[in-house]
Amino acid sequence: MRKTIATLIGAAATVTMITGAGLAQASTHPASAHRSVTRTEHFQAMNTSRSNNATRNSLVAYGGAFTAGGIDVQHANNTDTFRFAGGTFRVTHKTTGGHQHISNATCLISISQHGTYKISKGTGKYAGIRGSGHFKLSILVVAARNAHGACTHRASASQLLIQASGPVTLP
Repeated sequence: MRKTIATLIGAAATVTMITGAGLAQASTHPASAHRSVTRTEHFQAMNTSRSNNATRNSLVAYGGAFTAGGIDVQHANNTDTFRFAGGTFRVTHKTTGGHQHISNATCLISISQHGTYKISKGTGKYAGIRGSGHFKLSILVVAARNAHGACTHRASASQLLIQASGPVTLP
């Protein structure tokens, strides 16, 4: 009985050693070093300004794929470029809902939207990046008043906040 247990323990140790060596060898194989990894990534863009038509926002990305600070450059046709040290990628977004409220008494404009986005066309260390997810946008604008006290289309202050998250794959 003791001899059988010793033989089984020895066999188990041998299998473990062989399997472990195989895993160690596989993990250093060049093909596995380039394996894509998908992780949840969060993005937050913010802007505070007197203008209600700013096209660049401060940006923070954090999560399982990478962590970086950069800028969100807005373009036409619902596209943005996220710029970070070491590379960029395109974000294409689609608004699926939201609402706005304008108070003539306080000249406060409140806008909220939500929707989806897709990530593509990475450069530099983001080459080959892909992903998608959901976003929420919140804008508050305090409109300036004219000489008669009525609200105008000119902003005296504004805040924009975009929060987004979803799976990102980096090659």
